[in-house]
Amino acid sequence: MVYVYSGKSKVVKMLSRILEPILTKVWESILSKLVEQTADNAHNNLKSIKDFELNLKALQKKLKSLSAKASDVEEQIKNSELSGRKKRKREVEEWLEEVRSIENQVVELGTQVESEGFIVRLMDGGFLAKLNDEVDSLVVQSQNFGELVLDVCGSRGDKLLTNGMVGEAFHENLETILKHLESRQVSSIGVYGMGGVGKTTLAKHINNRLLQDSQGRVIWFTVSQEFSVTTLQDKIARYIGLDFGGEDNEDIRAARLHTTLSQMKNSVLILDDVWENIDLSKAGCPISVECCRLIITTRSLEVCRRICCQKVIQVKNLHCLEAWELFNETLRNDIELDSSAEEIARSVAKLCGGLPLAIVTVAGSMRGERAIHTWRNAYVEIKDRVSGNDGMGDGDVYKVLKYSFDRLNRNRHSQSNEFNALQHCFLYCALYHEDEEISRECLVREFISGGLVDERKTRRAQIEQGHSILDKLVNVCLLESCHTELVKMHDLLRSMALKICEGKYMVRADDKSSKMKKDIASPSQN
Repeated sequence: MVYVYSGKSKVVKMLSRILEPILTKVWESILSKLVEQTADNAHNNLKSIKDFELNLKALQKKLKSLSAKASDVEEQIKNSELSGRKKRKREVEEWLEEVRSIENQVVELGTQVESEGFIVRLMDGGFLAKLNDEVDSLVVQSQNFGELVLDVCGSRGDKLLTNGMVGEAFHENLETILKHLESRQVSSIGVYGMGGVGKTTLAKHINNRLLQDSQGRVIWFTVSQEFSVTTLQDKIARYIGLDFGGEDNEDIRAARLHTTLSQMKNSVLILDDVWENIDLSKAGCPISVECCRLIITTRSLEVCRRICCQKVIQVKNLHCLEAWELFNETLRNDIELDSSAEEIARSVAKLCGGLPLAIVTVAGSMRGERAIHTWRNAYVEIKDRVSGNDGMGDGDVYKVLKYSFDRLNRNRHSQSNEFNALQHCFLYCALYHEDEEISRECLVREFISGGLVDERKTRRAQIEQGHSILDKLVNVCLLESCHTELVKMHDLLRSMALKICEGKYMVRADDKSSKMKKDIASPSQN
């Protein structure tokens, strides 16, 4: 055993002497390679850092030039937009946003390099190259813009909902006004007549015909008694695409409007329901045949004269036959009245004095009635209300219109003078501004919060009752449906309603909300 062990030891020693120099040379070779590789890596890293630093500086220099270009473009665009008739191209706006984004990324990159060193950023691979390519692309894009801004076209006008044209005179007036406008010799036309005679309806048909048959702009503005120059300026500016840029000085706004309108051709300004003289030069409207012609509607011939209308057209009441046609058309009876009831109905129509608003309102309130005693009663009540003069004055108009209001309460002959829910809701509508288009949804909410509908019902049932009330008021022609979700009250009906409220309710205007507030007692729920 000792012999074997001794023999193995000698062999190991011998192998060790043989392998030791070989292993030494191998390790020396490996270490030499490692040193060389480390030196190469260090050299390459230093070179990469140097290149990164140079490329970053080149990018920053290139970006500085691009930012200066972007600043010039932004300033040029803003100067063009000051006229109110130019707007920046969408591609230019997107280019400016991309430049700002690149600027932020490069600033962030520089900040990270300063705080974390170049090695950290080198680990991101081609991020710097990517930014450099994007800057080159933005530079090329800026060279192909051409014009930086576009003309603002504005709106040619809005087509308006209209009632049908009734009467030969109505058609004649429409064609006469259109011929005056086509002649290019008349700059201003005044349309006058008593309230409810159809002036606004005529003006709406003119508005729609002009939009249909010409390429010019038609600017519609309802003046009413709550007129302000600023509101008129805003409306005209919206139509012609003029941006006042927050300017609230009327004179400066007027100057900008005048300049813009003077450069346009074939525009027509329609002012509906004018109550007094308006100095349109103060608003900035250059009324002339060449650029902006004027049409006004008013109840007063004197207003037409003070505004210096070149042509004046009176809208007259309907003749007896035309009045009956409108009355019968509004009734929309599925079953014709018998001869006796129709004879009385014709007499009722005659009491409306040929005034379309009165005819439509009274006929609407009688819709569905066929019993001869109901028609006799209507005739007697309306006849007692009017003065009996050949012509119909404003007081008579209110009395006739009030008959339709009274018919909303079928128990009006009872001892109680209280209005029912339908009447309360009608009066509530009158508490909005004149000629305001009112949201049905908003009205229904206010009917509910004001206790004007049955408070014992569920919320859903109250909403349905509110809409049902509005439908009834539209059906009897006390409200106009100007859109599926909007209703409107004629100014004469509103005046009548406010007269009814006098001495009964407190009404005030809230300047902050620009909406009428009310203090109407809730009707008792039976």
